[in-house]
Amino acid sequence: MKQEQIRAILKRYSEGTATAEEKALIESWYEQFGSGEQIINEAHLQAIEDEVFTRLPISQNVPVRRLWARIAAAASIILAISVGAYFILHKAATQQITVLKPGTFKNDIQPGGNNAILTLASGKQIVLKTAKTGLLASQGNTQVQKTGDGQIIYNAANNSTSETTVTYNTVTTKRGDKYNVTLPDGTVAYLDAASSIHFPTAFSGNDRPVSITGQVYFEVAHDRAKPFRVTVKGQTVEVLGTHFNINSYDDEAEIKTTLLEGSVKISFNEQSALLRPGEQAQIGVNKDKINIVHPDLDEVMAWKNGLFKFNNTDLQTTMRALTRWYDVEVVYNGSNKDYHFGGYIPRNSKLSEVLRILQLSGVKFSIDGKKLIVYQ
Repeated sequence: MKQEQIRAILKRYSEGTATAEEKALIESWYEQFGSGEQIINEAHLQAIEDEVFTRLPISQNVPVRRLWARIAAAASIILAISVGAYFILHKAATQQITVLKPGTFKNDIQPGGNNAILTLASGKQIVLKTAKTGLLASQGNTQVQKTGDGQIIYNAANNSTSETTVTYNTVTTKRGDKYNVTLPDGTVAYLDAASSIHFPTAFSGNDRPVSITGQVYFEVAHDRAKPFRVTVKGQTVEVLGTHFNINSYDDEAEIKTTLLEGSVKISFNEQSALLRPGEQAQIGVNKDKINIVHPDLDEVMAWKNGLFKFNNTDLQTTMRALTRWYDVEVVYNGSNKDYHFGGYIPRNSKLSEVLRILQLSGVKFSIDGKKLIVYQ
């Protein structure tokens, strides 16, 4: 860069017509040679000109190119910091702006539906909602069929004949799903949301063992010679042929086994209890005792009958039910005021419709994406 070019840049800077790059160059020179004052005046420009002519090899272009490279690098760093700061501040501002007022539904959420994942003995997984009607798999003497109404049935030939290898399948529902499966003995298992059942593809032994998680209602096919046994969290339920419901969700305080028809034997920690129709066995998470109570059967079976039933049900229990069926995250906002609900609401309702009914009790809600906000 020649002296005439440097003087021309300094002049444009003084007149306010310098480009951004030229301004950056002048200011970098001033930072190196200046007095430390923030405002560059005419005297400073003259001093800069003298220092540049003295210190920089004006006859060569290389130092100037290196200087421009340093300026460009510094500018890019400043730009990156500025852009990052902008997005951080903008995001924070957006979060503050989008805080919803109580009772505001930014979007709506559809109710759950029929779907589950079938895991075969081979490990292959089949999404049952999208699987074609008809034969899904053959495993030993058992065929797995999907019916026209979307359910699956296990048809086991020679069910009484022992097989060399016992193979197991698992049906799993996610949050927002439910499903029915007919087991190899003809027993029908109804799975609520976030539940599973693990069972052999043929009941070829002396009993009919299955294990579950979540909530499952059973209509057990009668077979006096082969007891039907359900294991869940260290508890065993043994029946010959009956209708009963087990609620064993991890976020609930107790395992609840409710008998509708027939008889059920509950075994837990070397204790046992025989249930009569209309009774419920409750086993607390940290308790060894089996408590027998008489629950509201309509409330227990409401989920299978396509309903929410609230019988002086507290807010937290109600929200757990909504979390599982609508697959939402519940966020509590407020002073933890207690609310209780009563009545029926169809489970095929949209989430907003459920919340509008619950809001009649005084609590307020908002929906933001998959987040359900509770204002207490």
